[in-house]
Amino acid sequence: MAYMFPDAGMQVWMGQYPGTTARETTINLHLCTAPAANATVAHNAVLAAVTETAYTNYLKQAMTTANWASAAFSESTPPGQQQQYTGSPVAFPAVGATGATITGFFMTNGAATTLLCHANFSDLNPVTLATNDIIKLSPTLGLLH
Repeated sequence: MAYMFPDAGMQVWMGQYPGTTARETTINLHLCTAPAANATVAHNAVLAAVTETAYTNYLKQAMTTANWASAAFSESTPPGQQQQYTGSPVAFPAVGATGATITGFFMTNGAATTLLCHANFSDLNPVTLATNDIIKLSPTLGLLH
């Protein structure tokens, strides 16, 4: 899995802490059809660098701070390598009449105007969605050292 927090996204994250920007209490999780499943956006990417899917019944999913409220803090093995929170699984609506080939996902701020992060899937393969399929993501935020 590859992911990128582009410059604009990093500015939003850093504005939360240590900065004093008004707190974001909601971020949006989106599915995308571009860039390719084995690629990610550049460091200077903006929202136009990703193509949001448009399958029938698709809706981006809002993740509020409550999605993370019950998240368990965990430490990876070996100890100290990564600290992470895993939020509640997020399910996207079932596909209607038209499906799509999903190459990854991205997050935007609450207003859906700033690209915070883009990632592909861990196996670098696209996921083809057909009628009645549902895709679920389990968001994890981890910091390495």
